[in-house]
Amino acid sequence: MQTERFSDLQENVQHGNFMMPFAQYVTWLPWSFANFPIHWHKEVEIIYVENGSCEINMDLQRYELKKGDIVVVQPYALHSLKQYKKESGCCFSWVFDLNMLSYGITDACYVKCFKPFMEDKFSYPPVISNGMRGYDQLRDILLELHQVWDEKKEYMELDIKWRLGKLFYCLLEDIFSRRKERLEQKKENTTNVKIVIDYIHEHYQNPITIAELADLLHFSEPYFMRYFKKHTGVTSVDYINDFRMNKAIELLMNTENSIMEIAIQVGMHNISYFNRLFKKKYEMTPKEYRKKFQEEYVTIQNLQK
Repeated sequence: MQTERFSDLQENVQHGNFMMPFAQYVTWLPWSFANFPIHWHKEVEIIYVENGSCEINMDLQRYELKKGDIVVVQPYALHSLKQYKKESGCCFSWVFDLNMLSYGITDACYVKCFKPFMEDKFSYPPVISNGMRGYDQLRDILLELHQVWDEKKEYMELDIKWRLGKLFYCLLEDIFSRRKERLEQKKENTTNVKIVIDYIHEHYQNPITIAELADLLHFSEPYFMRYFKKHTGVTSVDYINDFRMNKAIELLMNTENSIMEIAIQVGMHNISYFNRLFKKKYEMTPKEYRKKFQEEYVTIQNLQK
């Protein structure tokens, strides 16, 4: 995969820090977000559905996840997470750089285990569910990681690395198998979608036309619209609007900017259209959402204490 071409599409979040490139996140759907658009990052991500359900789009395929399901997202893989229908859910996710588990390119673990994984030479179930071989051990390790992260004891870093090593051993032993052949058409489709998403992420604050997006792939406009919908499950217009709405949510939650300022910042200069689109998606106005989020955030923080 030509990852160097998509640096602008990369999720703009530092997971952990230079000394410990590892972070855990707890996502409450729909209050953390209702729909996190397709993106990628260079780190591995492992998702565990702690409660409820959600929907994931991974490598242009959609899957419903239920309580207890586990998903392993490869570095650079396109993926998104969203609320499933109107149901709520809670997901734990761990995002980390594989380099923290090896000692360089001459290390046997890197050569035999991590490099093939990063090069997509292993196949494995997109969703690892209860009853599958190795599931119980994987689940237990993930819940141990959750506890270690929450406790934050003095030697937490060493404990995390040890458990991540156990986790990958379990994946290699029970879940992964050598991939015989990679379908070139699938790679081409993924590359094409990344090019379009990269452009949207760069230019969402400005008007974007279907003609612009179609020209990126040298497609006609009608063919491009069918192609994008087929491989992402949403129209390009819906994707742009969803991305802008998520940016608006971030600003509503993290700034004191006015609704007008936020609409302009996300590329929507018609405030009436912005409010109408927002209400259609979230069933409340931006002002109501900001107030409700603040109330729910306090409630969730109290539950986690």
